[in-house]
Amino acid sequence: MEVILKKDFISLGYEGDICKVKDGYARNYLIPRNIAVIKNAGNLKTLAQMQKSLEKKRAKRKMEAEILKGKIVDISVVIPVKVADNGKLYGSVSQQSIVDALKEKEIDISKRDVHMDKHIKELGEYEVEIKLYHSVNANIKINVVNMETLEGAESKQEEAITEEITKTNNEEA
Repeated sequence: MEVILKKDFISLGYEGDICKVKDGYARNYLIPRNIAVIKNAGNLKTLAQMQKSLEKKRAKRKMEAEILKGKIVDISVVIPVKVADNGKLYGSVSQQSIVDALKEKEIDISKRDVHMDKHIKELGEYEVEIKLYHSVNANIKINVVNMETLEGAESKQEEAITEEITKTNNEEA
């Protein structure tokens, strides 16, 4: 059965695309969820009328994706994790972990946009692809570090700042 997508749908295509899917998938999933409509003469006529607005939407989305790509390319994300004595991570770094780390840097993306072959299960630096739109992709650097060493480094920085303030106050007195 051929359907016309009413919304972007990752595995099938983008709004306005005509896709061939199995009958049951269309009737039981896509159509009831208002993701697609059956391809027929009336819906094709409606699609033809909507083409200009769809082109404007696509151009706007692509431009927004390019702007977001410009912000993402320069970013390096540090993800602190708990590590066992043998160097293995407790759990793993998943797409959601990366999305959460990017939200802290005020970049809002969906976890479906993060493409990883498998979850990260070891410390180190990794490069992860973010798919923002059709052909707009960005790679970000993920640095997975031990939470304890990161906390130790932060406490050393705090101690150094405290010492500097104390030294300055003593010199003024």
